[in-house]
Amino acid sequence: MRIYSALVIVASLCLFMLLPKSVEAATLINVKDTISTSRPSPSTSINGGFSSGVSTVTVIDNKSRFLASDSARLINNQSGAFLQNITVASQSSDLTTLYFTANTSNALNSTSVIAAPITAMHVIQFTTVNTIPASGNILITFPGASNTTASPSATTFAFNGITSTQLASNNANTCTWTVSAPTIECETNSSIAAGTTVTLLIGCTAQSGGTCTTQAPRLINPTKSATAGTADVWKVNIVTRNASDVALDDATVSIGTIDSVQVRATVDPTLTFTIAGVANGSAVNTGNTTGCTANETTNTGIAATATLINLGVVSNTPTAIDTKLGNIAAQLITVSTNAGGGYTLTATSAGQLRNYSNGFAFDSDTTPAAFPNGLHYFGLNACGLDVNTGTWGNANCESEITGSSNACNYGWPTQTTAVTLASDSTGPVGNAVVAGNGLTTVRYAAGTDATVPAGEYQTAVTYVATATF
Repeated sequence: MRIYSALVIVASLCLFMLLPKSVEAATLINVKDTISTSRPSPSTSINGGFSSGVSTVTVIDNKSRFLASDSARLINNQSGAFLQNITVASQSSDLTTLYFTANTSNALNSTSVIAAPITAMHVIQFTTVNTIPASGNILITFPGASNTTASPSATTFAFNGITSTQLASNNANTCTWTVSAPTIECETNSSIAAGTTVTLLIGCTAQSGGTCTTQAPRLINPTKSATAGTADVWKVNIVTRNASDVALDDATVSIGTIDSVQVRATVDPTLTFTIAGVANGSAVNTGNTTGCTANETTNTGIAATATLINLGVVSNTPTAIDTKLGNIAAQLITVSTNAGGGYTLTATSAGQLRNYSNGFAFDSDTTPAAFPNGLHYFGLNACGLDVNTGTWGNANCESEITGSSNACNYGWPTQTTAVTLASDSTGPVGNAVVAGNGLTTVRYAAGTDATVPAGEYQTAVTYVATATF
């Protein structure tokens, strides 16, 4: 009986020696998974029925927050059929209404889903405790159900069709990749020594020193489930194994996805509108040399002010002063606005330049034209970067009488018929932003003849600057 017991003991020892030894996995050091964006992927169902051609829809409030400029996908949730891509303009504060930048091209109902897949590159980094031999592997397992679609998931990071070509490591010869959602495996082509820092980039086609140089299609972040301001936490498992798939080191890291913080500010609309007189004996384009290159000299003998143009004594020999009209005065009008649609500068008047004692008036025309020769004529001319040269003449035109190839065009508005002096359809507009924008030189000129009775002549002009916000 004793001999039998001894034989049993010896047999047991031999059997123990033949069994494979168990390896207790160590914990990886300095483990982290850094994602390029922690924003959840918004995805929700359409609430109600909508015909095609609408730019506003109501949706179910499931905590999904869409942001302006999100490129969203409309999907038939019943069939899974893709309907169209559409850009989000905004979302109501109660999260139940979405506004689009364009109209829908399909009818929508409660079986329709709108989703904006938010993709992120994952940079997984750790330091090995045990050496990973050649033909060993690093196994990364994402949480939740396997999901390879191009739409966000509520349980995991959707793989989005990622392949081995969108994966990289800090040693180009380290990995042979295998993708089988929800796992990604790196089979080691050569051994990785203990104490080595390993960097794996998911969603990267090229890297240098562990930094991605060419990003690729990336994993899609899960949808939102926690309350606003609280992160959804996801756990990713990382295991290093030998060639027999026996675990060497392992660790689990947590990733938080949380709503982006919307930052808003309001800029009040602004409009600055000033009129300044050009001094007598000065170039008419004083203060506006970029957009208006005409530099003839004001010659009335009286300085123009912001509220008064005095043409002085109008000569009946308009060719007496260097072949130009006898009397020229000028003002500089400045318009500055932060309106995105720019501005328009127009003018109306109280009527013709008239003597109210005898009723005689200088001729003028609402359609700008060259000054007629030898007639009693009065008008204004606009010059500047925002001025239509086809209407008023080029930027260096002169106030010659008819016959000059470079004559300015003069016109005069009425009480009911305005003339447009300048406009700029692109804003903001301001002289401080682009030199010449918003500046308009206005020349006033008068010519007379022997038929004009003596006396005081007057009128008034009103300028209107309209900004397009």
